[in-house]
Amino acid sequence: MLENHWYILGAGAIGTLFACQFERANIRSTLLIRPGIRQNQASHAPPEETSKSIDVTFLDDSTQHFSIPIQPSIQSPITPLSESPSTPPIRQLILSTKAHQSQMAIDGIQSRLAEGAIIVVMQNGMGVAEQLQAQLPQCTIFVATTTEGAHRPTEKSLIHAGAGETWIGNLPLGDKKNGRLEAVTAQSIAKQWQRTALSIHYDHNITQRLWTKLAINCAINPLTVKYQCNNGALLTNPEALQLMKKVCQELQNIMTARGIHTHSDLFTTVKQVAKNTHSNISSMLQDHRNQKPTEIHFINGYVVNEGKALNIPTPVNQALALEITGNHTEIT
Repeated sequence: MLENHWYILGAGAIGTLFACQFERANIRSTLLIRPGIRQNQASHAPPEETSKSIDVTFLDDSTQHFSIPIQPSIQSPITPLSESPSTPPIRQLILSTKAHQSQMAIDGIQSRLAEGAIIVVMQNGMGVAEQLQAQLPQCTIFVATTTEGAHRPTEKSLIHAGAGETWIGNLPLGDKKNGRLEAVTAQSIAKQWQRTALSIHYDHNITQRLWTKLAINCAINPLTVKYQCNNGALLTNPEALQLMKKVCQELQNIMTARGIHTHSDLFTTVKQVAKNTHSNISSMLQDHRNQKPTEIHFINGYVVNEGKALNIPTPVNQALALEITGNHTEIT
């Protein structure tokens, strides 16, 4: 049976949105925060729970103040979390960090993970859930994908900018019995989260949905960096559209080889998403402009590695990955 408490590792826009929506629905939540950005405590203090103040503007333009409990996401150099009575084991966790930050984030709280802990991986890109499944066999890993739109104009404010849908499912397993049990648990998680104002669903074929989301990210995010533009501007750029089409074709080739079927043409889907999010500045472009690492290795880079494993060429995805990482290879 699920507990009525979720820890959230990754206090960005989506992680914070879920924390606030949980609080509204009387589901307890605790944000796990890097010590350097914790409120009201010096970074060397013991890991006692405090709170984070945030004002949320919802879709109906109403504003609500929240005080979300927070704990440090890494062990204190003075008092290890595993020895502190104020930090109980983590039994239910949402991982909403950026993909390239996941390993360090998980390492910081691994000593607190209870035997049989549930971890829901909810982030852009692919590969992290499989890594965690291998690294943490004592935990049960689930995956989720969301199209909710949110951004944080300041550290203490959040704007829920667009209604979306969140889908949750279990990773495919060879053991059918365990697979059935995990499917039941995933359905229970979805049912619990449906108490919030968010649109939450269980998907028995989450793999197909994750690959479609990957294709969208591959075909939009790096191109917004290449052309330094918002999502919608790609649709009026013939060169960008041609590259977008080629990216989608490479994804389609890999998905076909993997036996992953789509309900509609990927290129058509990607163009529709770019249209629907025309004014959005992709997170990859934001990171690039702020000179921060991007998730490119878990997006286009993941596709390149899948292509190599299947002996399927992915030249456009590879060129974009190289370009975003600083090697400005010409794309043909």
